[in-house]
Amino acid sequence: MYRYLNYFTVHTFIFAKLLGRHWPWLLLLPLMMLGIVAANVASGSVIPKADWVWLDIMGEGGLALFMVVWMLIVLATREPGFITNWLAFGFLGLCASSFQDMLDEIVTLPSVVLWDKWIESAPIGLLSLVIGLCLWYREQRQLSVFLEKRANTLQNNFSLHQDSFLPQWPCLTKHIQDSSQQEATLVLLRITPENRNQLPLSASDLSKLRFLVAEVLLWNVPSTFQAFHLTGEGYALLSPTPIAQEQINDVVLLLRAMRFRGQGHEQATMLAVTSQTLILENTLSDAALRQKVREVQSDLASLTDDIESRQSITTVHVV
Repeated sequence: MYRYLNYFTVHTFIFAKLLGRHWPWLLLLPLMMLGIVAANVASGSVIPKADWVWLDIMGEGGLALFMVVWMLIVLATREPGFITNWLAFGFLGLCASSFQDMLDEIVTLPSVVLWDKWIESAPIGLLSLVIGLCLWYREQRQLSVFLEKRANTLQNNFSLHQDSFLPQWPCLTKHIQDSSQQEATLVLLRITPENRNQLPLSASDLSKLRFLVAEVLLWNVPSTFQAFHLTGEGYALLSPTPIAQEQINDVVLLLRAMRFRGQGHEQATMLAVTSQTLILENTLSDAALRQKVREVQSDLASLTDDIESRQSITTVHVV
């Protein structure tokens, strides 16, 4: 119970902090609602409570509340800018429309009053939201082209590693079980920073390093491969078809060539990289696959990084 409460508290704080940069919209929202309420009360008369239709009030008020929630989510996930402003203004207009619909069930206005009809129809809010969504679509297309392999990893996947933003073990087993190809290639990597003659990397530096390692893997492995982060030092590459070992060796050598300078470190940290390739000819259960991966990771942890030739970079096993 304490863990869930702590999780809720931390993420609520983060959500509120992200909203802080959009303070003009957060200020405009209550002012808009207060203005609509004041205009209704000044122009009309309150309907007796006995005549209120609670179902309509709850439905239209709930819709206004959801518009507020959607607007806050959009604001929390975006930087300030003109696309964000179009989206926020659209949600604000739709919120005003639903809010005025709700007030119509509480306050009756004279027939000569027309401004309430304009608020309820919300033409400006709908138009602004459509413009914002069109601009957002164009922005997403640009991001998809830029992110390339990252886009497929980030979309529709919530079980990503908190440092590398790579899929983890459940996603790996699902891909292996769903693969209809024989002889799928699974490359297991152990990537550890060498701390010779210097202090170990801090937690924040390790987080940055893991993110950079993930970037190197994503941008340099063959297009058929998918990258996974299994443990702190354990990574995996999966291809549904066999692939030349030379391509895997190139990735290993590239990782070994990386240099990372941690905060307060005078010398750059090098990476010790060991790997082993598994050819999955047979269908393995989750338990059998997990056991095999543990064995390989244990073997990799016991190896030293003293490989001198490209041919001895990695070993291949058929399972």
